[in-house]
Amino acid sequence: MNISSSFQNISKSKPIQSIKKILPKQIVLPEAVGGIAKRAGNYINTPEQKMFLAASTLMITPLLDLKFADDDKKVDAAVKSASKAIAGGITGVSIRAGFQLMTKKLVGYDAKNKFNVCFFPISAYRLLDIHPELAKARMEQYCKTMGTLFAVLFMILFSNSNIDVPLTSDLQDLLSGVVKNKKSWIASLADVSTDRKGKIRAWVQKKKNSIISVKNKIVKIANIIMSDEQDTKKQGDK
Repeated sequence: MNISSSFQNISKSKPIQSIKKILPKQIVLPEAVGGIAKRAGNYINTPEQKMFLAASTLMITPLLDLKFADDDKKVDAAVKSASKAIAGGITGVSIRAGFQLMTKKLVGYDAKNKFNVCFFPISAYRLLDIHPELAKARMEQYCKTMGTLFAVLFMILFSNSNIDVPLTSDLQDLLSGVVKNKKSWIASLADVSTDRKGKIRAWVQKKKNSIISVKNKIVKIANIIMSDEQDTKKQGDK
């Protein structure tokens, strides 16, 4: 079985095959449906899909929690679901859009960089000579696909634990302050900001202490090695 990229799949007229040579019944849709589908394919990409998913989750999931969760946990469950939807929407849309923009700038027929050398499909040159417009359209789609792939890898390896979780926690504190503690949005935001600053300072101080501890251990080891060398030289002189 041969697997090739979309740049190698140039449309060719093929006869329609069916059982007993009976042509399948065609379904004709209105032109408006085709127009909507075309616009959706051109303008609705993975960042927009993530935005729609996050918006629908934000509208539906908290309502389900308020209706079906335990009585003493309804508000907390709704706040948690809303926080997850907002944080996931913010990071998912921005990261996907950012990586797609990056691949669009770094990958192309005229791009000259190491990233383009590694990820540019060689078969795209062949299609450019035959169908320039189709080649450019497929190159744009290829960049979007690669950007989405890099974004997913980035989210799995880094952002889910280092960005999504802290952001969800902050949003949960913000919404809890407004919904449960009856604070204003500004007062709740101020409390969350103060708490986040304290967490950041504690994290920075912890990293500094860790670096200082490692440095002290290295200095001790170096002093021991130097003292051993000095003792060895003294014994040699004697």
